[in-house]
Amino acid sequence: MHIPDGLMDPAVAAMGMAEFLIVLGAVLLLARKSLDEKDLPRVAILSAGIFVAQMVNFPIGGGTTGHLIGAALFAILVGPLLAMVGMTVVLLIQALMFGDGGITAFGLNALNMAIIAPLAGWGVYSLLDEIIGKNMKSGRLIAVGIASWASVFLAACAAAAELAVSYAISGGDFGIAATISIPAMLSYHAVIGVGEAIITSGVIAYVWHVSPEFFIRALRPSRSRSGWMGVVTSTPVKAVFAVLFVFALVVPLYFLYASEGADGLEQTLSEAGVEESDQVLAAPFSYGETYFGMFFAGLLGFLVVSLLVLSILRIFRRAQTKS
Repeated sequence: MHIPDGLMDPAVAAMGMAEFLIVLGAVLLLARKSLDEKDLPRVAILSAGIFVAQMVNFPIGGGTTGHLIGAALFAILVGPLLAMVGMTVVLLIQALMFGDGGITAFGLNALNMAIIAPLAGWGVYSLLDEIIGKNMKSGRLIAVGIASWASVFLAACAAAAELAVSYAISGGDFGIAATISIPAMLSYHAVIGVGEAIITSGVIAYVWHVSPEFFIRALRPSRSRSGWMGVVTSTPVKAVFAVLFVFALVVPLYFLYASEGADGLEQTLSEAGVEESDQVLAAPFSYGETYFGMFFAGLLGFLVVSLLVLSILRIFRRAQTKS
C-alpha cells in the first residue's frame, strides 16, 4: 500500500503531508504526557518488529500478495498514540533507506498507515471489546481480528480515494480513475485484511498466554542481574532475539511463495495501465534478492528503527520531566 513518487497530484500529496504533520504534532504533545521511561524499550522493539514483519509478503492468489501493516497490533499493545509515533518511524526508514514508498507521497502513506490504520484498529477493538470481550478471551480475539481487518480496509479506502481524487483534479495526469482504484484496492485489501487479522490474532493470543501483564504495564524482568548477564537476560533483549529469529525462519517462505508477486496497490496500477515513476530520492539500500541480503536489510532496519524510536521517545520523556 506504499504509494510511490510521481503517482499523486502534487496538491493531494501536499494536503496529505499537511494533515499528517498536524495530527503528528498533536499526537506527540499528548503522548509525552503519559510516557513512562520503562515503556520505551518495548515500544522501540515493537516498532522494529513491525518493520521486519512488513518486509515479508504473503500470497493471496492470482499473483497478488499482501503484507502485515501491524498498526492494529501496535495500537492494541501500547495504545494508539505511541503506535502512531512508532508507525511513522517505520514508514520513514522504509522510504529513506529502502525506497519503499515515495518521498513526495510520504505524507499520504503516513496518513493512511500511521494515523488512519492505528486509530481504526484501536477504535474498532475498543468498541467491540466492550460488547463481546469483557468476560471471555475468545470474544477479545474476535475483536482483535475484526479490528485488524478494519485497519487494513479503511487505510486502503483512504488510499483508493486519494488515487481517485488525484485522477479527477489532474484530468487523468495523476492517480487512477475511481472506477478502477476503488473496486481494485478494496477487493484486494479486503482479502489482505484477512491475513492481517489471522496474524494479529495469533500474536495477541500468544502474548496473552505468556505475558498477560504486557497489556497493563511495561514488562519487568523477573529478577535483576548485574553486568552483561543482566543485559542478555533482560526482556527487551530476549524480545529482539525472538523477533529476528522468527524473521530468519519466515524469509525462506517468502522467496518460495511470494517474492515474485505484486501487492494490492501494484496490481491496481497494473490494471490501470500505470507505470511507477522513478524515485525522487534514490534509496541507499534495498530489501535484497537473496536470503542473506534480505536478512541483512531486516537486521539493519530493525536496529535503525528501534534506536530512532527510542531516541525520539526519550527526548519527549525528558521534555515532559522538565516541564
